[in-house]
Amino acid sequence: MPDHARFLASTVGPCCEIFLHNSGTIVIKHLFQAATACAVLGAGGAYATTFDFSYSFADGQEVTGDFSGTTTDGGQSVTNISNLQIALNGIAFAPVVSGGVTLGNATLQANAWSPATAAFTDNAPVTIYANGALNNFIISDVDAAVNTSPDYEFAFINDATNGIYQVVAANFLQTDAFSTAEGNSTQLALDAPGNAASWT
Repeated sequence: MPDHARFLASTVGPCCEIFLHNSGTIVIKHLFQAATACAVLGAGGAYATTFDFSYSFADGQEVTGDFSGTTTDGGQSVTNISNLQIALNGIAFAPVVSGGVTLGNATLQANAWSPATAAFTDNAPVTIYANGALNNFIISDVDAAVNTSPDYEFAFINDATNGIYQVVAANFLQTDAFSTAEGNSTQLALDAPGNAASWT
């Protein structure tokens, strides 16, 4: 199977097999027919998809990134979060070697915020919402349920129970023009309360 057909077959889900003829025009015709058929047959299912996001802080700083997850409502809510990539002001959340020692973890993970305990938890699945006002999560290089000392983190909390509304991004291994101008020794961005309209 040609690479482009293999890609389409892997992205449309397990509901279809694609059979191709050797003629280029027939291949395209069948690819489109197969994609349409799979979309119709698999409309109710959830498949892993990559989602891009950004949050613009009031002081001009910006978090950007992407993750993989599944959705059954057109991306309004996403679960089964994995493959997280984040940057603050263009600087990736990634390990740094200092004095021969590697600081930070290359693998980011997500934890949910629990209003019942006013803490991050491993006991609830993480859901990331398109509507920023619904988000209650942290993405960091540690398990935030048991470790409060990440090297980098991005948290979006909307906790009416405890009156906690904030968005924070920090990279304790890097500095930039914002941190220098604001008198911080490392990268730090904070909106309290967070602005749901700044989340895309």
